[in-house]
Amino acid sequence: MAEAAGGGGGGALLPEDLVISEILTRLPVKPLLRCRAVCRSWRRRLTSDAKFLLAHHRRQPSLPLLTTLGRDRHEKRIDALDHRTGERHPVGRIAASEDDLHVLASCDGLIILHAYGGLEICNPATRQRAPLKLLHGADYIAALYPHRPSGSHRVLCCFERGEDGHAVYHVHIVGSGELRCVGEPPGPWASGDLAVAVSTMRFVHPPVLADGRIYWPPLMLSGGNGEGKENNMLVFDTMSESFQHLLSPGDGPSLQLFEMNNGALGLYHCRGKSTDLWVLKDHQSWSWSLNSRIKLDVPVFSLLPVLGPEGDVLVLSNRGESGMLGRYLHHISGANGSLLARYEWSGYLRLTKHRLKESLVRHDFFLMQGNAGGMDEKPLFDGLSTVVTLRDDNSESH
Repeated sequence: MAEAAGGGGGGALLPEDLVISEILTRLPVKPLLRCRAVCRSWRRRLTSDAKFLLAHHRRQPSLPLLTTLGRDRHEKRIDALDHRTGERHPVGRIAASEDDLHVLASCDGLIILHAYGGLEICNPATRQRAPLKLLHGADYIAALYPHRPSGSHRVLCCFERGEDGHAVYHVHIVGSGELRCVGEPPGPWASGDLAVAVSTMRFVHPPVLADGRIYWPPLMLSGGNGEGKENNMLVFDTMSESFQHLLSPGDGPSLQLFEMNNGALGLYHCRGKSTDLWVLKDHQSWSWSLNSRIKLDVPVFSLLPVLGPEGDVLVLSNRGESGMLGRYLHHISGANGSLLARYEWSGYLRLTKHRLKESLVRHDFFLMQGNAGGMDEKPLFDGLSTVVTLRDDNSESH
């Protein structure tokens, strides 16, 4: 094994533990799985060593998920985009004639999908699936999140109460038969137009998990100071399982939330030719800090952070007269707003606002009776292959 680690050329040999902890943890999932064939020790460690699998997951890139529909419209796909290589890594697909394929939530390498008329939790890296039968009939799925004290993963979802139409939230522990009511959010979020707005925004601006809390995007509220900034963000604390209000640093339709690399909440405020990056410094005192301002030379249809130290962003824009069937994805420098790369799609493209950080960590709920492998009669993962996204060679001139 030492010779394999050192290359067998008579030079200095790398200790096996160093190879595993500093090299193998940085490999993408597919090459790592191939390494299991090296020896029994590696196979055992790379398959079932919980500490190694968690370390490997933490070093994987957090990639934005895209929903695409090809020009022939025969297939709908979900892909993870690696902006560094221009590759789209397949996550799932269904025939376009089937029910819509939607990403509803993501966390720790797991995603919740609406596919084939039902809800499933999936691990694309291991191609495991499990149905979420207790959540069928939910008005919407707010978030998937880890509960660190118990080691479980939980889902926050909303059901509409029949007698008055109020939004009532429940928590489901994945793999259990428990669906526990945690109550209504404070007014005016539980009823009326605002409750409807929260539900309908879930595909375009889903809630964001950051620092153990779930944050809904800012909404314009009636009344208050008339500026739409009166406690205009709804927050759910996953530990106390209680709702709160939060004041955003801006208002308007062009506010986008995301979790930063350090776990804090970030907010992009797009304002014409520039976008401001705000960071929530202190939740209790509503303290926000203006981190940076990026100048943009392209019209913004949708925006996502790259989550790198430079603060780069991905900007989606329509392509001239082609509208929805022709779009550009721009990689913009966070340092000076320059165009680093531009990619062209010939078909429908949507940034889901969810991210995938691949994981081989094992979860018992996939091994429960009826869940092993997962319902192959309705394939989600068959025939998937990585696609290279074509770079626009003229991007530097635009």
